[in-house]
Amino acid sequence: MVLRDKMGSVLLTLDDHYIDSTYRVAAHIHHKLELSCVVEGTGRYQIDDRVYNLQRGDIIILNNCESHALLMEENETLHHLVIHFDPSFIWNSLSNDIDYNFLLIFFERGPNFSNKLDRENPATARIFSLILDIQQELQSRKLCYELVVKIKLQTIFAEIIRNYDYIEHGKVVKPLSGNEIEYLNAVISYINSNLDKDLRLSELADIVHVSPSYFSTLFKRFNGVSPIEYIVHKRVQRAIELIKTTSMNLTEIAMACGFNNGTNFYKAFKKVTRRTPSFYRRSAENTSSVK
Repeated sequence: MVLRDKMGSVLLTLDDHYIDSTYRVAAHIHHKLELSCVVEGTGRYQIDDRVYNLQRGDIIILNNCESHALLMEENETLHHLVIHFDPSFIWNSLSNDIDYNFLLIFFERGPNFSNKLDRENPATARIFSLILDIQQELQSRKLCYELVVKIKLQTIFAEIIRNYDYIEHGKVVKPLSGNEIEYLNAVISYINSNLDKDLRLSELADIVHVSPSYFSTLFKRFNGVSPIEYIVHKRVQRAIELIKTTSMNLTEIAMACGFNNGTNFYKAFKKVTRRTPSFYRRSAENTSSVK
């Protein structure tokens, strides 16, 4: 299920997944922010170097720089809902400064933060219900459903901020201005359209009309990752698409995605996915042969 803006750009997706022990997906990173809940079943979520056991009612929160993968054992099944959304869906150039607070759980975490919400906290059950409400809104698509989805998502983040000791309280963070957000959106569009080019920090900073160092600060506050990390992640995502959908060799794919040599491509790919490009090529070939 997808929620788009008037220009057709994807603002939010909700995927309804049923998986079993045959499920195999390498650790990966999304540019989007992620919120998921377990509807039925069991499994484990590996997030960077941490592993969380999953059961019905569990809620998982991921920002856009955390590597993660679902782990399933023999005879296990898992039904879970996964929401991905861009930070700009919650907070953009048309928002007021208060809206930025909804993203604190992703970008301003405290020492007690856990990717899995505390099951014993009564707010966890309320958040579970709100996610199911979002699914219903996206399915029914009634009048003003887009606004209702946004309000329910904001309510979820308000519940987390109020009821869990997960954010860094007392830290004053000045929200970006409307102009800064517009400029940063322009930068992101430029990056996504020119991944095969030599993208320099100074060039991107010129679009925003600030110094490279200040641009890096702005970009990380808006996206949760640095400009370089974002570019590398997007290039690796593009490479995975080409591996799965074309017959291009890995050297050609590396060049088409902006990597200047195979060594840099291999290192970046392994860092983001924890797998090699060859692993994805073999997986794609095996899937194709099954079909």
